[in-house]
Amino acid sequence: MEEMDVIDRFLETFMAYIDSGFGLLAGDVAYLTTTLIVIDITLAGLFWA
Repeated sequence: MEEMDVIDRFLETFMAYIDSGFGLLAGDVAYLTTTLIVIDITLAGLFWA
């Protein structure tokens, strides 16, 4: 289960950097964040299956 925590920590760090001043890239960042969330959920689903 700790393997999935790595993804969550990466996403938290990524979001912290985005919130700290990368607002000008909002469209691209939203796309990338959505992609990372989908990957995270997919991996979690595969892990629990």
